[in-house]
Amino acid sequence: MFDKNLKGSHHKLLYYRYRPTGEEETKTRVVNNEQQHYKKKELEKIYIPEEEIRRFSLDKHGQPIPHVDGHMTIISNYIWDYWGHFFSAEGVALYGHLKRYCYGDKDYCFPDLKLISQKMNKSRNTVKRILGDLERYGFVVVFNCQNADKNNLEESPLFKVRKKVPFLPEDLYKQLPTELRVDHDKYMQNIVENLDQVIHLDPSLDYSEIYDKVIQRGKVVRKTKDAQTIEKETQSKVKMLDTEKTESDQLLWSNVLAFLKSKMSKPSFDTWLKNSFCIKRKRIITVYSPTSFTAEWMSNRLSDTIKTALLEFDKEFDEIHFDFIHQ
Repeated sequence: MFDKNLKGSHHKLLYYRYRPTGEEETKTRVVNNEQQHYKKKELEKIYIPEEEIRRFSLDKHGQPIPHVDGHMTIISNYIWDYWGHFFSAEGVALYGHLKRYCYGDKDYCFPDLKLISQKMNKSRNTVKRILGDLERYGFVVVFNCQNADKNNLEESPLFKVRKKVPFLPEDLYKQLPTELRVDHDKYMQNIVENLDQVIHLDPSLDYSEIYDKVIQRGKVVRKTKDAQTIEKETQSKVKMLDTEKTESDQLLWSNVLAFLKSKMSKPSFDTWLKNSFCIKRKRIITVYSPTSFTAEWMSNRLSDTIKTALLEFDKEFDEIHFDFIHQ
């Protein structure tokens, strides 16, 4: 006879599971102030003696894998208990999948993202979204990779993975639900007592700034575009803007052009404003002109004049932007 129950106390506990009886019972619920009747499967409680539960073992079923050094991944309980609240159970799972490849002193890995997606039973887009969460909290950062010896062929990305788990920053600690904050306080108190030192939570870090510093040490390589590609992109942009442009936009810009035409010489008007139009998005008006040169000139030389003209017909805007259609 055991002195304590399975939960470690001296109380007599009753253990049970539910089992369908095969019968159904009629229930009533109120939906939109109307009573609805529905069927619910009847369940019965089956009480199981504690000694039966002690003897029961799932490990008796199925062939266990052998223990092999290097085939286990250790993840701190601090991640399960506290960080997991912010990047979800899926984030913890993905972090574990990546960390398992960082064996020894390695803090990087390059597994196939498609394979990890299959292991997690998630789409690649979902896995990429979770990666974004892990990047934001500073647990994983992704570097895309090309093979220079194979004509810059794209390869699987390289993942730099955090291996030392940090404490939550102070602002995230404050965002924990009350019960988790209390549990975190107990955890910290235990750490303080064991280490005999005071630990203060750090302020949060903006990891995008940390990643930017790495990028600043790199070299920008821009892909040159041929005339056919530029023309194709231009046509796509024109179609998109034509779809977005409203009758109100057209009427507003028609009034603005008529106003400006009376204030400018015809050659100047034709040179800088011909074939221009505007689109208003919320409280921002974007003026489009045919080329980057005319857009830059309008921004530098005509910005105040155009703003004055716009205010004649629409005072509900905060900013004016200038953009172009053709390179």
